[in-house]
Amino acid sequence: MFLIAPSCAALQRALIANGMSAVCSLKSEENIIADFSVAGSESFWSIYKNGVKYAEDVLYMLSGVNPTMLKSFLSPSGVSLVLGLKNKKISELDLDGVLYLVQALSSCYKRVFVILPDELSDAVFALAKNSANIVLPFLSDAISVKNAIALSDLFSSKTGMLNITPLKLELGYDFHTGQILKNYELFKDVKTADFSAFAQEQILSPKYSYRDKNNSFVKALTEIIDGDRAAPAAIQRQEYFQKEDVYRQLSAQIHGELVEKMKDYADETDAEKLKKTAKIKIEEILKKLDLKLPQNIAERLYKELCDDVAGLGVLEDFLSDAAVTEIMINGPDMIYIEKEGKLSLTGASFPDEKRLKTVIDRIVSQIGRHIDEASPIVDARLKDGSRVNAVIRPIALNGAVLTIRKFLKNKLSARQLISAGSASPQMAEFLKTAVILKKNIIISGGTGTGKTTLLNAVSSFIPENERLVTIEDSAELQLQQKHVVRLESRPKSTEGAGEISIRRLVANALRMRPDRIIVGECRSGEALDMLQAMNTGHEGSMSTVHANSAQDAVSRLVTMTLMSGADLPERSIVSQIASAVNVIVQLTRYCDGSRKISSISVLNKTDDDKIYEVKKVFDFELQGFENGKQKGEFKATGFIPDFIKTAANTGVEIDMNIFNA
Repeated sequence: MFLIAPSCAALQRALIANGMSAVCSLKSEENIIADFSVAGSESFWSIYKNGVKYAEDVLYMLSGVNPTMLKSFLSPSGVSLVLGLKNKKISELDLDGVLYLVQALSSCYKRVFVILPDELSDAVFALAKNSANIVLPFLSDAISVKNAIALSDLFSSKTGMLNITPLKLELGYDFHTGQILKNYELFKDVKTADFSAFAQEQILSPKYSYRDKNNSFVKALTEIIDGDRAAPAAIQRQEYFQKEDVYRQLSAQIHGELVEKMKDYADETDAEKLKKTAKIKIEEILKKLDLKLPQNIAERLYKELCDDVAGLGVLEDFLSDAAVTEIMINGPDMIYIEKEGKLSLTGASFPDEKRLKTVIDRIVSQIGRHIDEASPIVDARLKDGSRVNAVIRPIALNGAVLTIRKFLKNKLSARQLISAGSASPQMAEFLKTAVILKKNIIISGGTGTGKTTLLNAVSSFIPENERLVTIEDSAELQLQQKHVVRLESRPKSTEGAGEISIRRLVANALRMRPDRIIVGECRSGEALDMLQAMNTGHEGSMSTVHANSAQDAVSRLVTMTLMSGADLPERSIVSQIASAVNVIVQLTRYCDGSRKISSISVLNKTDDDKIYEVKKVFDFELQGFENGKQKGEFKATGFIPDFIKTAANTGVEIDMNIFNA
């Protein structure tokens, strides 16, 4: 590659580059001119006989183009075009892209002639560092000579470049320039060429053939070209593919081809097999493109594309991270995760909303559900049990929204909850006793407070010899007992039929001879059926509700019971609740992200107008905020429920010291 330095006018540099190209063509050496001197300067591009294409257009597609394809674009009929600038200076273009471009040119053309601009920017010196030769043309007057000397010193100091070839263009007169040059080592072997007005007129003539090897201009250019002993440059600009925008362009191109190739495997359900197949297809595409990617970029490409066509795309890493408990996608560009109870915005994103919608479709189709504009909301679950909610346009105004509540593969035991500071040993002992005594338990709390986690832990106290029936919208419970029947509700089909509600499942569970019924969450009219089950011989049942306190939990149960459509007076409903529910466990997520049992209360039925009373047995007493952590202490209130006092009559032993305030 030859760089033609800005030591004379741009038009003169264009004449030199065109001459060098013509000499190479006569020798059947494929070559190309990259004129980076002036943007859009078509005034002298008439010198270039074969037309021009623009560097900006090539850079746009360069990430997915190999040298062979590039050559085909620039020389479609075997004739080399000039690559010029459309409307930007070279300093305004992506530097890594420009460097990658010129080295790509060097790998597919024997000779590349780059005309540098007058502005000596970082881009110019970067090109010089990556070039083997600099041609330094200058006119035979004292000012031009001094400028050439200064320019050679500048290039040498900035780039360490020693292979600079000075070319003296004789104007027909010489004001003692030889006297100036003799003191400079570089200029002792200066090439000279006739560049008088008559010579320039000849060079510009269409009949000028560059075949006369005795012509001083042709001779000088031929000597410069023949003096190039450097091998064609290999494409080593791997930094180019490290740039995020370049990587995204390449990824998008390969993704399009990969999707087409993977259509034949649409019926494959094994994700690992699909990923292996996808990797083979990606390797085929890269081989065809003949791109030499850095190892880290190739590995990233394999992983992201395989995850995308066979998994859940950018969500795969979050799903595999055990510390991530929830993933919230608010459109393709905004992905939040929850760790240790705190939300944080990730830098991850989907390329576009279409790709996010594809992931949502993949999730819901696995369990036979469907989402579209007519049915834009869906609840589903992943194969690992993680709970999923998706909402798309037109309901979601800012684009598709996806929320994933991750399923804990290893359910937390009561001991682990104590170790994590979510409960006290006394609380755990009390709950164990309540379960063994077959007391009906409601776990109350806001969204994300850990209700299902605690329900799993509390259920571990249930004896092995009992028959359990669990009822959920999306199966999350991980009961360890052997005799467990798991039921899951089903929404309406796209035709509006086939719905099986939680309420219907609760009613059906009563016919399955359960010892206990565990409802993952009461949200509506099923609360009435749950209360009736608790009141008709299915003691020890459990459920969760959304409420901010034990008192609110009772109010919520009243509201949900009324939603059943049953024509019952509110006083009667409250009475049923007071008879059915024995223990209410309240969960709270504090400002530091920690989740704790904030209180355990018992619900006692009374004979007065109040009908019931809520009495706290344990409480978490707040003690301030320190070093980003919520401080407090679990305390017993001193109140001892009646069923604890009579526990000895049932053969259940309990340490009464846990109730000491």
